[in-house]
Amino acid sequence: MATKTEKRIERDFFEFVSNSELAKNISGMVYRKGMRPVGSDKEDIVVKFLSGIDEQIQSGIIVLNIYVPDTTIRSTGAKVEDIKRVEELEELALSFIEGNDSTEYELSKDGTPKSLEAEGIEQHFIQVRIKYRRITI
Repeated sequence: MATKTEKRIERDFFEFVSNSELAKNISGMVYRKGMRPVGSDKEDIVVKFLSGIDEQIQSGIIVLNIYVPDTTIRSTGAKVEDIKRVEELEELALSFIEGNDSTEYELSKDGTPKSLEAEGIEQHFIQVRIKYRRITI
C-alpha cells in the first residue's frame, strides 16, 4: 500500500468517525478541522490530523475534539460543564478506539480523554488523542 498524505489520513478518520456509534449519539455533525460552523450549539466532533511519520509503518496522531454545550444550573442560571454528558461521550470515544475494525489502521489511545473549556462559547470539548499505525508495504 502506498503512503498516504496528511489530508488523506484525516479524511479516512473523518469517514471512520462519521460512520461510528459515537457519531450516531451526538446532536450535531462530524467535521474536519476548520469546518465546524461558528456559533454551533450542537454536540459536534472535529477530526484533526496532528502528526505523522512515513516509514514502512506509517504512524501518527489524530485528535477528535467533541464539543458539548454547557448546562444551566437552575438555581443561579450559571452555565457549567455538562459533566454527565461529557462522561457518556468519553466512554463512547473509548469504545470507538477499542472497537475499531479497520483492516488498514491499528488504533490506540494516546493518553486519557480530557475535557477542556471552549473559551467564549459556553461549551466544553473532550480532547481525544488517537495513535494510529498503518502498514505501507
